[in-house]
Amino acid sequence: MLPKISFRFLWLALLFSISTNILFSANYKPINLPQFHKQALLNGLEFLLFPSNNVRDSFVLMIRNGAAFDPANKWGLTYLTTQMMLEKTEHRTGQHIRESLKQMNAELEFRVDWDAITFWGSAPPDRMIEVLNLLAEIVVAPQFTDETFKKMRDRLAQQVEQEFQQITLRTQHLFMAEIFRGNPYEHSVKGTSATLSNLQLLDIKKQYRKLFLPNQTQLAIEYSENTDYFQKKIGGAWGIWRKKKSVPFTFRSPKVLDQSKILLVDAPDSESLFRWGKISVERDASEYYTLKILEQYLMLLLPDWAEQITTQSQIQASSELVTRKMPGYLQLSIRATPSQLIAYFQKFQEFVNELHEGHIDTEKFEEAKQLAYYEIIQSLEQPKSYLTQVLELTLYGVGLNFISHYGLHLERISIEKFKKTVPKYLSIKDCVVIVAGPKDTLEPMFKNLGEVTILK
Repeated sequence: MLPKISFRFLWLALLFSISTNILFSANYKPINLPQFHKQALLNGLEFLLFPSNNVRDSFVLMIRNGAAFDPANKWGLTYLTTQMMLEKTEHRTGQHIRESLKQMNAELEFRVDWDAITFWGSAPPDRMIEVLNLLAEIVVAPQFTDETFKKMRDRLAQQVEQEFQQITLRTQHLFMAEIFRGNPYEHSVKGTSATLSNLQLLDIKKQYRKLFLPNQTQLAIEYSENTDYFQKKIGGAWGIWRKKKSVPFTFRSPKVLDQSKILLVDAPDSESLFRWGKISVERDASEYYTLKILEQYLMLLLPDWAEQITTQSQIQASSELVTRKMPGYLQLSIRATPSQLIAYFQKFQEFVNELHEGHIDTEKFEEAKQLAYYEIIQSLEQPKSYLTQVLELTLYGVGLNFISHYGLHLERISIEKFKKTVPKYLSIKDCVVIVAGPKDTLEPMFKNLGEVTILK
């Protein structure tokens, strides 16, 4: 049996095995994005055309409205609305859409997040115009019928129930609910069976009219033809989309906890799961770069802790920084046997105490800075990733310099600034802790942090 190692561990192993010399000579050069041509229609929709000589070209459409606009007690509305758009248009059924994509050797997927709705895919260059015109039909002229609504709502409710039975997803939902209490981010994008049951077909139609606006949309495309030809062939399909006044993003940021919140899901499995987290910052915050270094610093520590706990490599662990329009979160997650999890948490506690005393491994700090820089360099090598990141510059209001000067911002983070900033975001006194595992084994350890709420 292969040892269980997290994806992030594999990424680090690969990085160190093939790029050590490059990595540790990094000089944080400015990052040059591909040049692109921007065109806009009268309705406000913007096209970003990137030159391409690829065998397949990619595209990403981003609508700068998301599930944060779901009405109270109707969470999952935006997700279901988007899902239904792929099931029926003015001229095609969902089956016809899928067959058309297959015939064009194209792919199309979607994602609903709190801040944005995204469609993305790829196609051969000579079919790109056809694919984008099909996408226009899906986005501009969807048909919402009662039959499709009931079928899709019931299917989504069943999927949500199945996901809730998975301990990994359930603990993540609990984590989000506690860390973002009082903020839209606390809910599941897909909703719950209860909130989905509150939805009616009229809600779908209203949500579509409210969120799907051309003046809130950008479409980034790898394209090898003449730009004038592009607009001539595609402008009509997208130009009929009607411009409307956008809904203001006026949500309150989540409250920072003044004491720890600890939930323990009593699950007598051979493996246990632990999540620790705190509120982080918005994407455009100056402390974002410091927290990116912290994310990588933790990733460098995790394998060391695992080696001290077990020689069998049976621990899955990762750190994650999430930033959005509003403050996101910093999370450490561990999956291991109950005894290993306790030992791992003790290592984490020791690290937090040492950090608050100002003890930082200088070598690991510099490695973490370079890893943060290398991570974005690597991500920009993938078409979908760099198209998405360019669109996120507008979504989060950070400007092109966010990417081009990314390394320079990292380079300016001194170890003194790191020591000063990080304790605010890394502590065990005002955090969220979600634990799943045998109550009798785990409760004694975690009740030392504060009151533990037991869930079945």
